[in-house]
Amino acid sequence: MFRWLVNFGFLALPIAATIGILLGIQSQRQASGQPPLFVPTLDNKVVEATYCQKSFGVHPETKGQQYILNPNQWGWNVGDPGFLCMNVTTFNNQTYATNTTAPEWKIFWQYPQETGDGNNVHAFSNIMVDGGVFPVGLKSVSQIGIDMQWTMRTDNDTGPTDDVALTAAKVNANVAIDMFMDSDKTKAEDSTKATYEVMVWFAAYGDTTHTVGQDLGVVSTLTLNGTAFELYYGQNLAKQNVLTWKATSPTHDFHGDLHPLLDEIFKLQKTGYPSETDYLGYFSFGSEAYFSDKPVTFSVPSLSIDVRTS
Repeated sequence: MFRWLVNFGFLALPIAATIGILLGIQSQRQASGQPPLFVPTLDNKVVEATYCQKSFGVHPETKGQQYILNPNQWGWNVGDPGFLCMNVTTFNNQTYATNTTAPEWKIFWQYPQETGDGNNVHAFSNIMVDGGVFPVGLKSVSQIGIDMQWTMRTDNDTGPTDDVALTAAKVNANVAIDMFMDSDKTKAEDSTKATYEVMVWFAAYGDTTHTVGQDLGVVSTLTLNGTAFELYYGQNLAKQNVLTWKATSPTHDFHGDLHPLLDEIFKLQKTGYPSETDYLGYFSFGSEAYFSDKPVTFSVPSLSIDVRTS
C-alpha cells in the first residue's frame, strides 16, 4: 500500500507539471489570438470584454465558424494622440444564431488629422475569418455569403447611423471587407506579401477617404442586392495591386452573396487583376479609422460570413 502511494505521488508530480505547462500555453495562445488547446466549461453568461491594445487578435469561442478580432491600430503608436478600444460580446454557451454567426462587437475611437504628408489611416479594426477556411482556390469558391448590419455615430447611442453628425464632426472612415489573393498559397495568407488586395467598401465618410486608384476613374460597375458598386484599380505603396468595389452610397445592411463581384473581376481579364487560378488566403470585415473631431462609435450588432466551396 505504501509503495502504491509513493508511486502515485511520483506520478502526480509530472501530471501537475503538465497541467501547469498546458495552462501557460493556453494563456499565451489566447493572448496572441490563437485557438485554445481545450474548450472551457460552458455556462449561460454573456461576457463583454474591452481590448485597447495596439494590435494583436482575440479569439472568442464560437460553435461553428471561428473568428479573430483585432483592434489593429497599425498607423498609431503608444504615446501618439488619439485612442481606440474594441468591445466584444460573447455567449459562454455558444448559442449563436447560426454556425457562421460572429460575436457582436464595436469600436470606440478618435484620432487627429495628420499634418504634412503623414498617413491618415490610423487603424483597420476588424474581424477575420479563422479556423482553417483559407487558403482556398478561387475557382472552388462558390459563395461568399454576407449577412450584416452596422452603424456609425459620434455618440454611444445604439440608434441608426447619423450621417449629419458624422459630417459635422469631420469623420473620415470607411466600412469595408478586405481580401488578399496570390498564386502562392502561403503568400495569399500574408497581407504584406500577397500580390492582390480586393476590397468591398460599403461606406466612405469624409473628404480624404478615397480608394486606391480612385483618381484614375471607374473601371466597372455592378449592382448587387440593390447596392450599386463602382470598381477602382491602383497600386498601393507596397506595390500590391488593389481592386476596390465601392458602394455609391452607404449600405448599412447587406444580405447576400458577394461572389458576383469577383466574377466581374475575372471577366475583365486585365493585367494586374487576380484570376480563378489564384488563391484566397485572407478575409476580414471592419472599419478603417482615419480621423475625427469627435469620438466615433462603430457597431456591428449582426454579422455572418459564410464562404462556401464546391
